[in-house]
Amino acid sequence: MKKILISVAAFGLLVGCGDDNAGPTGGSGGSGSGVPAEIAFEARVDGADFVCDTLYEGLGTDDSALQFSDFRLYVHDVEMKNAEGDWVPVELEEADFQGEGVVLLDFEDCAEPQTWTEVLGTLPDGDYEGLRFTMGVPFEINHANKEVAAPPLNLSTMHWDWQGGYKFLRLDSGQFGPTDWRLHLGSTNCDGDPVAGGTTGCANPNRVQVEFPSFRLGQNRVVADLARLVDGAALSTNQEGTPVGCMAAPADSDCAPIFDSLGLPFGDAADPGPQTFFTME
Repeated sequence: MKKILISVAAFGLLVGCGDDNAGPTGGSGGSGSGVPAEIAFEARVDGADFVCDTLYEGLGTDDSALQFSDFRLYVHDVEMKNAEGDWVPVELEEADFQGEGVVLLDFEDCAEPQTWTEVLGTLPDGDYEGLRFTMGVPFEINHANKEVAAPPLNLSTMHWDWQGGYKFLRLDSGQFGPTDWRLHLGSTNCDGDPVAGGTTGCANPNRVQVEFPSFRLGQNRVVADLARLVDGAALSTNQEGTPVGCMAAPADSDCAPIFDSLGLPFGDAADPGPQTFFTME
């Protein structure tokens, strides 16, 4: 992995950011009895803390330099393993960034000052070691009408359309100029008519399964490293006739190395290896 160089101006931005922009900290993790489940997530770029609008160099196979304005993702089905070896769902606390069993992890503060970098909830009394979750939105609510959805599923910026559903992961570099790089991941090749009440199916669900067998509450955290995600991608080149970056289209070869990092099948790679985007520390 290549060393990331952060510009002097970006360092000034980092120093200028105070606790007002920090994600949630502390708290009981939910109302009622049980074990508070406060699962911390961190966004990084080759080990360095992710800071919105910071220039990061040395990305991908061609040492690209990108300045990101958006870094958000959805997770659901958050579970931990109890002493008996059973996976137990975390009962999520209701909040602006949590609802319907889904959490929106928001690591950027370019557009809005508030971020959200934890999963907050409770577990039944007991000891737990092991964490698993899915990056994405469950099929049953992925194709609902965002106009009447409750937070965090009411954001047009995290939605494609009723048939395609939500963007499970959104990374934007720049302001959507002709050369700006971006990654929007969601389900593709969907059919049916959700508006008319029909059942929608998607040939490519593109939900990422993540599991850490030794994860412990209060000791470990989940790290999403952008540099690991694009490690095998040539970010300064783009397949002709496709949007810059990766919009999760099955025919866009620029997506192949990113899907590999996510542990998702792409093209002829029907049996991908494990995901490398998320790590535990």
